[in-house]
Amino acid sequence: MPKVAKKDAKVTKRGKEVEKKKKRKPKKDPNAPKNPMSAYLLFCEEWREKVKAQNPDSSFGELGRLLGEQWRAYTDDQKAPYIAKHEKAKAKYATEKAAYDAKKAQDDDDDEEEESE
Repeated sequence: MPKVAKKDAKVTKRGKEVEKKKKRKPKKDPNAPKNPMSAYLLFCEEWREKVKAQNPDSSFGELGRLLGEQWRAYTDDQKAPYIAKHEKAKAKYATEKAAYDAKKAQDDDDDEEEESE
């Protein structure tokens, strides 16, 4: 009966199993500011219900396709309000992120001082 490799094991050329090291993503801080929505996502947020009302039998994927087609058909002038909202949200995010990073750096410095005492 052939050997069955473990789920998290890698089989080498010689047939030995070597455990894989799992890469762990750092945990995301729930207090960190969220990235701003793109102009397209702002458009979708506004239009999804309207498109769904026009196409009640459409699936989620079909609605996405319809919204994408509508977005691509828009001219730059029609997209301008969504782009402006995105730029405003992007600027707000930048200020919030800078404040968050400064506070986090200060908290890290405070933690290091406490550990050294």
